[in-house]
Amino acid sequence: MQVNLKFIMMSVCFFILVGCSDEKIKNKPIYQKSEEIMDLLNHSQWEKAGDEAKAISDLYKKNRWKLQLLGGEMEYSELEQEISKLKISIEEKDKREAKTNIVLIQDYIKAIYFR
Repeated sequence: MQVNLKFIMMSVCFFILVGCSDEKIKNKPIYQKSEEIMDLLNHSQWEKAGDEAKAISDLYKKNRWKLQLLGGEMEYSELEQEISKLKISIEEKDKREAKTNIVLIQDYIKAIYFR
């Protein structure tokens, strides 16, 4: 009985570690949208970037409960703040600040899925 329990626990740990690969995180909708916004900013397509930032905000609101289950309070609340800052940075057409917000959004997504 002890051996079976240990085997089950090791299997669960293994699947958790394998299931959180960097490649899978890059397939998450918020992460993908952030990469799209980065590309739009590089081409100074501010209106489209604003639309994508709104889409990220909507995705966050729709999936907030999942993020709350996966991450700590700091990660998901900071993610929400960075999404708000991103929308403002794009409205102000501040490319440097918007790119900083995107990188932070990506880091918070990684932190939520890896922890």
